[in-house]
Amino acid sequence: MKELRYSYPIDALFAGASLGNPTAWATLSPLSDLKGLWNAADNRYYVGEWIMTLAAEDVILEPTGSVFTPGAQSTMLSGGHLRVEKTLFIPFAPVERAGPVPSFCKSAIMLIRIVNDGADEKEVTCRHTLVFPPVANELFTKQPPQREREARVSVRDEQGACIVTTEGLPTQVRVFGSAIPWKKFRFDEKTVEVEYEVTVQGGGGVREEAYVLAFSEEGREAARKTFDQCQDGRMLLKKSAEAYAEVLSRTEIITPEPVINRGLQWAKVNSVRVQHRYRGGLAFTNDPPQDIVVIRDLGWYVFGADYVTPDFCEGLLNFGEQYGYHEGGKLTEYLHADEVSPEQHDYKLNINDDTPLFVAALYHHAVACLNDEHLGRVYGLMRKAAEWILSQVSDGLVRCSSSGTSVWGICSWRNIIEGYNLAGAVTEINAECYHALLLTGKVARKLGQLDDAERYSSAAKALKNAMNTRLVSERTGLYVLNLDNEGMPHHDVTGDLIFPVLFDVATPERAEAILKTLTTPEMWTSWGARTVHPMEPLYDPEFGYQLVGGVWPNLTAWISYCLRKNEPEKMVEGMVNIFAISEAKTPVEGGRITPGEFPERFHGEKRVSLGMSLSPWTPPTYLWLGVEGLLGVAPTLSGLELDPSIPASWEWVAVKNLLYRGERLDAFLFGGTLYSTREVTTHFPLQVGIPVKTMVQGDDIAAIAMRMGMETILFACSDSGGTGTVEMEIGSTAIKKVISLEKGGASLIRLGAI
Repeated sequence: MKELRYSYPIDALFAGASLGNPTAWATLSPLSDLKGLWNAADNRYYVGEWIMTLAAEDVILEPTGSVFTPGAQSTMLSGGHLRVEKTLFIPFAPVERAGPVPSFCKSAIMLIRIVNDGADEKEVTCRHTLVFPPVANELFTKQPPQREREARVSVRDEQGACIVTTEGLPTQVRVFGSAIPWKKFRFDEKTVEVEYEVTVQGGGGVREEAYVLAFSEEGREAARKTFDQCQDGRMLLKKSAEAYAEVLSRTEIITPEPVINRGLQWAKVNSVRVQHRYRGGLAFTNDPPQDIVVIRDLGWYVFGADYVTPDFCEGLLNFGEQYGYHEGGKLTEYLHADEVSPEQHDYKLNINDDTPLFVAALYHHAVACLNDEHLGRVYGLMRKAAEWILSQVSDGLVRCSSSGTSVWGICSWRNIIEGYNLAGAVTEINAECYHALLLTGKVARKLGQLDDAERYSSAAKALKNAMNTRLVSERTGLYVLNLDNEGMPHHDVTGDLIFPVLFDVATPERAEAILKTLTTPEMWTSWGARTVHPMEPLYDPEFGYQLVGGVWPNLTAWISYCLRKNEPEKMVEGMVNIFAISEAKTPVEGGRITPGEFPERFHGEKRVSLGMSLSPWTPPTYLWLGVEGLLGVAPTLSGLELDPSIPASWEWVAVKNLLYRGERLDAFLFGGTLYSTREVTTHFPLQVGIPVKTMVQGDDIAAIAMRMGMETILFACSDSGGTGTVEMEIGSTAIKKVISLEKGGASLIRLGAI
């Protein structure tokens, strides 16, 4: 597996990384300084800034570049024969439903490694400036609340460590220090300045030091205990890298296209960064750092994350189940996960996309991750929401009755457009509700609830028929955006046309016409799909969070998925477009772009990122596109379907350790035949084998081996080309093969009886 790593000169960067673990969220500058540290356990900031500068003989060392990896960010500095690597990270461990969060997660650690290439020893001064109340930060869209910016702290020296307590909140404590004593120490009610001096021997001498900032919402003793446990920073960095490597090994898709391969791996990194344990349970927020959990985003998140972190998805759905249902079965819009009993917020909408998407997420998790014995409980939740959907049908269509504007009057995913109403019979919502009713009927039939099965299946069929008669636009031949509350049709050509295709409402002919419309140059740009057609009167490439003409990558992913069967080349183009901007040559030219992170939204004409540099929902959506679009995975009530959709120019695609119902599956398509380590349903000729333990030396080659009867087959592939050594363990026999492949190449080797 290739190392995920980007290296950039400082002047090419706009912002640093956004790092996360089960309890912490940290934002960094391009120089690997801390620009904010937040704690999910109490939804509060613990550090506003932590800036470290290094000097030798009063000459400040100059930064030359920064390196981005899944678990850390490092900046290189030099001057006066010194080379320094400054690394900032927050220790990472995957969040789990059972068991507490490891205490080391409540820390931020700065490591320095100094190499002295000069002949004489050097004294290096390490100056740390820490500001504890959060401060405004132009590098990121999210700004801390005013009440926290006004906080003040008390500071004291305790056994060589700096103890910082928030005034009025005695349990909110940080501990800062190092294994070496400081030379200077001063503070006020907001700031601590600490200076250390280290000696580095000449002739290539090396000196390493760690600086630890531990925190806790449970008081001084808990913070001090964490501080003591985090003194071996190098060990924790290694442990974090190993934890990320394990996550990256799950559902590893390999294709001939390196951009897609890197994108799918970084999507896993970004998906787990936003997974937190709040007071209310396991959840993620739509705008970190905070505690707001939007049910719509929860649904889209599960579709992809089920293949990487199913345990977290189970906890996330449990959170929605416990707190998200209104009386009658409607799902709320959002909840505050930091509240002991989260209050429901629904913008007074009688229906929107939250309810059907939660039903779809329940179904997806059940068929992809759970055993059949769980279906009864899942069905009860699906049925509850399905009944609410049916109660909102009027004159054959699901209708939102709101007359408000923005979030109080838009029942669509594009719900933050000021002064705008999108209600009535909305095509998007009806398509999603059709899908939810259809899935509920399928589960009812599986469980033998035949009356329910007929009820929901018939209701779904009726809704689909109503959409294809009453929501078809006489002006465009596609679908109307909506019939408003006065019955007026709106014929706007927007990205929302994708929903009748995505949820299988549109006829094949109309689906083809919609996809043709959404992939014209006016809608399909090299950095993603526009939300609204430029010829529409309301088109604006910047207004309304770019929802009336800007580019949102999740829309590009939905369109790309729908292209998978008839235009896989265009699907691949969409996948490349979504991620390529995240590894641009000069990220600063693209606005809020951070290497390896999926940005939220773009100006519709300037290719500039205007939103979050790390969108919480785009990474799992990209995973879903890779797994269910490109790889063609379809978990169903009757088993697993696997039908890859690849361009004609590709000879192969592969997946290692695909997570499915608590098991792992290896599979690859090569030479028109699908090879798999378990039975699946597919349109391709299928050969099923027993997995063979395989290890690869070298990053350029990936390999899968299977035992089929007396024969062992070895599949090797490479996106970039190169040579590697593959070792297989077949019983007590170890076999090594040296494999050389060209860029995008693959080989199938049959080893015969062993």
